[in-house]
Amino acid sequence: MKSWIGPSLGIALLALSGTAQAELKNPGTLVYLWTDDIRTLDPAYMADTANTYVSINTYMRLLNYKGSEISEFVPALSTEVPSLENGLIKSGADGSISYTFPIRKGVYTHKVGVKGADGTIAWKPYDELTDQEKAAIAPGYGELTAEDVQYSLMRAVLQGDSFMANAVTEMITAGKYPNIEAWATDLAGVKTFAEVDQAGLAKVHDALAQKIKVEGDKLVLVLDAPFPATLGIMALPFATSVIDREWARDQGDWDGGAATWKPFHKPEMGADKLFSVENGSGPFMVEDWDRSQKKITMKRFNGYWQGPASLERVVLRSVPEWTTRLLQLEAGDADVVTTPVEFLEEVGSKPGIKVTEGLPKVFGRSLFYMWPVSAVDNPAIGSGKLDGKGIPPDFFSDIDVRQGFNYAQDYQLLLDDVHLGKTVQLRGPTVRGIMGYRADSPVYTFDPDKAAEHFKKAWGGQLWENGFEMTAYMTQGRTEAHAALSVLQQNLARINPKFKLKIQELQSATFADKIYGGADPSAPMAYMGWGPDYSDPGGPLGAATYYLASTGLVAGMSGKGYQELMREKFDPLLKQAWTTVDPAEREKIYAKLQDMSYEYATTQFLWEEYGFIVTRDWIDGYVNNMIVYGAWDFYPITKKEKQ
Repeated sequence: MKSWIGPSLGIALLALSGTAQAELKNPGTLVYLWTDDIRTLDPAYMADTANTYVSINTYMRLLNYKGSEISEFVPALSTEVPSLENGLIKSGADGSISYTFPIRKGVYTHKVGVKGADGTIAWKPYDELTDQEKAAIAPGYGELTAEDVQYSLMRAVLQGDSFMANAVTEMITAGKYPNIEAWATDLAGVKTFAEVDQAGLAKVHDALAQKIKVEGDKLVLVLDAPFPATLGIMALPFATSVIDREWARDQGDWDGGAATWKPFHKPEMGADKLFSVENGSGPFMVEDWDRSQKKITMKRFNGYWQGPASLERVVLRSVPEWTTRLLQLEAGDADVVTTPVEFLEEVGSKPGIKVTEGLPKVFGRSLFYMWPVSAVDNPAIGSGKLDGKGIPPDFFSDIDVRQGFNYAQDYQLLLDDVHLGKTVQLRGPTVRGIMGYRADSPVYTFDPDKAAEHFKKAWGGQLWENGFEMTAYMTQGRTEAHAALSVLQQNLARINPKFKLKIQELQSATFADKIYGGADPSAPMAYMGWGPDYSDPGGPLGAATYYLASTGLVAGMSGKGYQELMREKFDPLLKQAWTTVDPAEREKIYAKLQDMSYEYATTQFLWEEYGFIVTRDWIDGYVNNMIVYGAWDFYPITKKEKQ
């Protein structure tokens, strides 16, 4: 192990010796230790994998993915998967296409509204009701209907906080509108969303209601044009999760009216009425969310329509220190732990610990460049000037800066010493198996001379002469991220001693706020991983679009300068690819876009994510689905002593 990885890993190695077989503890409870944290319980607000662990287990969607398949689906709240064969997908004379979802009856939420003798309605846990109380459930107060599905989808779109919700807007309008603000502004005939009046709000609400509509006990989704990944989006555990309309209204959330939604558009996360409450219909319900301890406990919902789960409880707890996670796994106090890849062999050799490797992933890890960043009270950019004590807010707008940083990274060292040769260098937005990936597309390699050449040209020579000081952010506890940033930090200092890169580890919720918590990002550079939500690289949720569209997820958090570069250079090709029917021609366009991500040094692409899990051997039932990034569906999981 190279010394640059740091002393903490060497300490962790010492803890790997002398493990004895632990006994199974708390057979009904699964304890999962990770380095992540939950940001919110509102599925319409969710935008990252960590929160998927909550939404996928506490809420239902119209459809679910079929096990590990990424293009096959099974019924959930919808009793059927729409298809041309069953007549639930139909083409309109105007080029539109409709998807009809028959809604399952008898699906109840975790809390339901029970009507008392005095006529008042009280929300009570469904699992605790007597037969008499079940008979007194008020109509619409807890039994999910097509109206609830319509409300949930419209609420998410109108709230407009999640890129997933905005993708639904883009999907149903055939790309005409990237979000509800653009749609409302256009219909109101004004220049900015702030100018949209009550009539304009009602207009866009009614237009949306014609795209997401109720026909009896069916939900009908009407798209302006065909969109291949519609069913996949409906199965994703984010903004398409279904909540009860009456319950949300009783929490003080949007009432569903045409002219009342603007106050609920893009709320501050803590002001979101569903931020810390949950009332889904999934197999588990939130029993406790201790934000100070970064711990969430989910309890089994016995009223789940498919029957109770095997597990009684699931505890997710953020534990950044690897040694602590390891010791608890060895003692049997934890059942699943997030594990640095460099320790897989040692951990797997211990009695009672099971390592499952080779799980497919569909995304990579990268260092993201952002510009301009917030210039107000931003310690990440120091002085805010190129004076050796900071960087300007638009530091990465200079392509020579981005190329210099890319040549300063030692990718092969990271692949060999951190990932032990188990994965490959990321070549751009798309990974192996995705359209547009080519094994011979250009990639950056570690080249200090070329890095210096670009740095000397950057900012008219000022960068090389004055140097810089800046901070890059990463999520706490990710040793592979720290390794990548440490290697870059040391290489930059060797290329020019005036180059000073600081590394700051943040709790995941704080990290998220730095990236997409304001109008401009606060982080000039950050370690993250984003991937597609279906197998095609185009459309609003495809890999190429995520990274390279001006309205894509990465552009949304990387600043207005990054967005302008995407708008000028990448948007035209992305539009051409998405409207091209011939797969061979589309493949060529996506391959060109992959090459352009190298040419413009849009991102420092590091490696393709390597999939594995580390558990006690009494844990079984995990199903890996790479489109939901391996997030655990706890419903099929069992915890039993090995015979």
